[in-house]
Amino acid sequence: MRGALRAALCALAACCALRVTAISAQSASRTAQNTRSAERATVITNATIVPVTSPRIQNGSIILRGDRIEAVGSNIAVPGDARVIDGTGLFVYPGMIDAGTQLGLTEIGSVPGGDDTQEVGDFNPHNVAVTAVNPHSELIPVTRVNGVTTAITSAEGGLISGQAGLIDLMGWTPAEMAVRRQAAMVVSYPSLGGGGFGGGGGFGGQQRSEAERREELDRRTRSLRSYFADAKAYAEVKGRVTSTGGVRKVNQAMEAMTPVIRGEIPVIFDVTTADQIRGVLALADTFGVKVVLRGAREAWRLADTLAMRKIPVIVGPTTSVPGAEDPYDMTYANPGVLARAGVKIAFQTSDAANSRNLPYNAALAVAYGLDADAALRALTINPAEIFGVADRYGSLEPGKVANVVVTTGDPMDVRSTVRHLFIRGEAVPLDDRHT
Repeated sequence: MRGALRAALCALAACCALRVTAISAQSASRTAQNTRSAERATVITNATIVPVTSPRIQNGSIILRGDRIEAVGSNIAVPGDARVIDGTGLFVYPGMIDAGTQLGLTEIGSVPGGDDTQEVGDFNPHNVAVTAVNPHSELIPVTRVNGVTTAITSAEGGLISGQAGLIDLMGWTPAEMAVRRQAAMVVSYPSLGGGGFGGGGGFGGQQRSEAERREELDRRTRSLRSYFADAKAYAEVKGRVTSTGGVRKVNQAMEAMTPVIRGEIPVIFDVTTADQIRGVLALADTFGVKVVLRGAREAWRLADTLAMRKIPVIVGPTTSVPGAEDPYDMTYANPGVLARAGVKIAFQTSDAANSRNLPYNAALAVAYGLDADAALRALTINPAEIFGVADRYGSLEPGKVANVVVTTGDPMDVRSTVRHLFIRGEAVPLDDRHT
């Protein structure tokens, strides 16, 4: 009798616990929804709004609530409890995106302890750059106060450097900063010379003959193609074993290559020359990977081909000096030639200390023929589209992440200054190591 009573009481207690848990879950859900609607809005009024994906709005307003843009337009009712910023004479832009940096991975180049940009070996696809980001780098606030709110950060070295991450330039931890932890795989396509970040996997050798250097180039190219072939075989076996419920041996490097082979994430190929670009296109034809070219100083030579194949190009830095045998304007005019041919372009600084100069890289290209509106798109919506986040980033539209910059003029004009800055809807102080 006592046993039956005890069992009944236990069942009653369990039912009560489940009921309390269900009520608590519903309450938590309602609280989360109410918190968002109850958050105090910030409204910027009487400003020139530049949405990028639609015409400018003169004397317009934009409402930010929580981490999102709530409304954009010319006739918007201002919420009664809103914090109002008078934007008379000011311009509102979406935060700019640097499509190639080492932000958070390096601090002072001459100090090894502050440099985490390179791993040993030629193949490191399982290297995830975001995990090494230092959120407290002094270079991050220096960059963001000039209107750059988001950036691709990636390692260098070897043939496959690892996975680039897309980060917002605010947060206490790398995970908090991450927009896309694995935004792309970074590959340096082999070349006869050069090298370095964006240099295309070159190898030096002033003491080597051209024949020796070409032999080394062929060896490294075969090695890269062989690695992609192994990755493709691994992905195929993984698919068959998974579908049959079998057990397989896991290879972390090949696991990292699987989404590349399946076309789930793009591959950033750091290249310089037209020959490298042709090699990348041949590799893409063989393995079916999604290609993004970066650097690509000679991309103008293949502009029509790239446009036809819908291959985006991350150009820059345009502040670099043309080679001794290059046309004097090659570096500066390349973005304009590509854009006019119909190639989707974005800009990179290929740096950390100079990422703050991203808008001026675009301005230099405008001076050499790039349309100003196309340049603005290349700083905002284009990189968002290239890395698959255009539904949340790259323009001023309701529902998108509130990365917003308020300036005194065109951000590509060095005379303009940033007056207000918001990242994920949070007002960011406009001070840094420089101030």
